Amino acid sequence: MQADVQVQVKYNDKRPVLFRARLEGGGATVRGSVLNLPGGETALVLLHFDYNTDADIALDELISQIVVSTSHRAGNEFSRVTIDPNTVPLNPNRAPLYYSATLYRPPRNGRSLYIARIQVFGNYE
Repeated sequence: MQADVQVQVKYNDKRPVLFRARLEGGGATVRGSVLNLPGGETALVLLHFDYNTDADIALDELISQIVVSTSHRAGNEFSRVTIDPNTVPLNPNRAPLYYSATLYRPPRNGRSLYIARIQVFGNYE
C-alpha cells in the first residue's frame, strides 16, 4: 500500500472536503475531494494523481488498484468501490491521471460525521 487517507466528512457539509497525500516510495502525489451529493444518500470522491520531479532519473508509478470506501466513524465499512487503472502508468513530469467514484454514505443515525477512505496500491518501476 502506498497511500491510506481517511477523510472525515460532515453529513450536512455542502462544500468539498479536500485531501492530499504523497505516495510512498517516490515523488507522486494524490489529491482529491469528497463531496456530499444532492439527495443525501451518496458522496462523490474525485482523485487527481500527479508526479512532478526534478530528479535526473525517475521511475514510472504503476498504480495497480485504488480502493475507496465509506464507513461509520467507528470503522464499520458501508460502501466500497475498487478502481482498476489497468496498465496506465503515472509518468514523471507528464500528464496527470484522474479517477472518480460515487459511493453510498452510511446512514446518519444521529451521527455528525462519516469517514471516506482512499487506499492506493502499486509500486515504482
